[in-house]
Amino acid sequence: MDYRIDRRSLMGGALLGGAAIGMPSIARAQTKTLKIATIALVNSPWHKALMRFKEVVDTESNGRYTVNVYTDGQLGDISQLLSAMQLGTVEFSYFGLSSISFVRGGEAFNVLYVPYLFKNGEWGEKILNTDPEIQEMFGKVASSAGVRVFGAWGQRSSRAIQSTKGPIMKPEDVKGMRLRIPSIPMLRAMFDRLGVQSTPLGMLEIYSALSRGTVDGQDNGFDLAIPPRFHEAAKFWSATDHVNELVGFFVSERFWKGLNETDRELFRKASKAAGAVTTDLTKKLDNEALEILKAANCTYVVPDRDAFRKAVAGVEDEFEGKMWPKGLVARLRKLQEA
Repeated sequence: MDYRIDRRSLMGGALLGGAAIGMPSIARAQTKTLKIATIALVNSPWHKALMRFKEVVDTESNGRYTVNVYTDGQLGDISQLLSAMQLGTVEFSYFGLSSISFVRGGEAFNVLYVPYLFKNGEWGEKILNTDPEIQEMFGKVASSAGVRVFGAWGQRSSRAIQSTKGPIMKPEDVKGMRLRIPSIPMLRAMFDRLGVQSTPLGMLEIYSALSRGTVDGQDNGFDLAIPPRFHEAAKFWSATDHVNELVGFFVSERFWKGLNETDRELFRKASKAAGAVTTDLTKKLDNEALEILKAANCTYVVPDRDAFRKAVAGVEDEFEGKMWPKGLVARLRKLQEA
């Protein structure tokens, strides 16, 4: 009898011990691993921003989430990342905000490429993260395309023209040049107005194209042009500053719809904190870029920006009421007069 009692006690203790031993593995199983990817290079401002995103999410989710960061286009270029988020195989991505214009229903966001739309990045962040009409537009894209922008944080370097020929001081100087221009209707329209022969290439193809002379130049800011060392092949930088663009935090709508509001707010908070890293490091990079160009025997010039503004003024009119709501450009410019 005593033996049986002791045996049951031992068995119960073993079961309890097994449960206790198993508890940590159960806790681990409750941690969901998330992917966030970018086309930017390791150690670039965008990479360091995503490490901050990871830090906030990993810490403040109390172990419910952990984020794996992928740089250098490891999970694909922008179009591939958008497709992966639509399928739900990648939860988050971080790249140029205006890339949302590539997806079905996102055409209205070509408006973000209207030349000289935002006075600076600060105004861009303020408007795009708070304006009700813009937020409604983000929501419509999420419904139609399965990809949502949940944060427009991170001020990019102003877009400029980098070329193998130059210096470029006035609009007439780019006429007939072959420039790599993204397949974005608004940007293409701008450069068509200037008489440029636009060539669409992926970011990972630009260096080779510049080196081989396939193109005469490209338009980007320091943030995407300096890390891949485009200045080794293209020795002229013309600071047209024709677009003040932001970086965007993108999320799979499949994943987003399964979150409660507390978790959504956590990811929004992480995106804003990460965007601040991008802004700080990009401004630092912008300051350092002049010395980098000088050391590479490149020519940096500030062209006649007023002449460029006049040359492309009204180029957006053909898209008004067709690609984006009529009057949106005028309203966004009006907001910046306050």
